[in-house]
Amino acid sequence: MAFVYAAYSAIWLIIFGYLLILGKRHKSLKKEIEFLKQLEK
Repeated sequence: MAFVYAAYSAIWLIIFGYLLILGKRHKSLKKEIEFLKQLEK
């Protein structure tokens, strides 16, 4: 049963880490889009 708990915890940590990475990428892309919009004006 300990292996199931360890696997379940590892999967949740991987998912959480992936979501953090996606959040950082989204923030970076949003800044870049705003920068490009400013150049357009």
